[in-house]
Amino acid sequence: MFQYRIIDNLDLSPEEIEELINSLPEWRKEGAKKFKRVQGQKENAMAYDLLRKMLGYEPYFEYGSHGKPYSGKGEKCFNMAHCKNAIGVIIGDNEVGIDVECMGRYKPALAEYAMSEAELKEIEEGGDIAFTMLWTKKEALLKLTGEGIVDDLKNVLTSERMKNVKIISGYDEEKQYAWSIAYTNADGNADVDGML
Repeated sequence: MFQYRIIDNLDLSPEEIEELINSLPEWRKEGAKKFKRVQGQKENAMAYDLLRKMLGYEPYFEYGSHGKPYSGKGEKCFNMAHCKNAIGVIIGDNEVGIDVECMGRYKPALAEYAMSEAELKEIEEGGDIAFTMLWTKKEALLKLTGEGIVDDLKNVLTSERMKNVKIISGYDEEKQYAWSIAYTNADGNADVDGML
């Protein structure tokens, strides 16, 4: 079983942002304030706030070798993502991954570096939306596994890596972002509680 939420109403006043950041535990407040821009601080704080609301308690993070946050033994698995247009959180009984990205990142050189031949053909037909959705799929999968960005991005979505992994993706053309969630489920049946 897993749940995910993607929120794209990030309109907060400067006072609301400050109040939200001040409501965070000290260790997380310090993390939010590491972002130089207020936008990054807001996204970071909102993602953590959504996580704690979904969990129903105040989680404390430890980090894996590639920086993936996790909580204590026996607690839910989780993952968070944010961009200037949306935040996303996923929690589950097993490892999960989520990514949200703003549209407009497509650059031919980046696509050549990160995408396989088949994916490049998909991008030729679908443009920036196809590129951004493929990117979020790759990041969600790498966040699920805890690997982080790998050197060989072209081969992230191979059948061997995708074994027992499901990915759900979407995009909001009006708000200009794409999202993907990745989860494991060996029997192929998942109880999903998702809300955009």
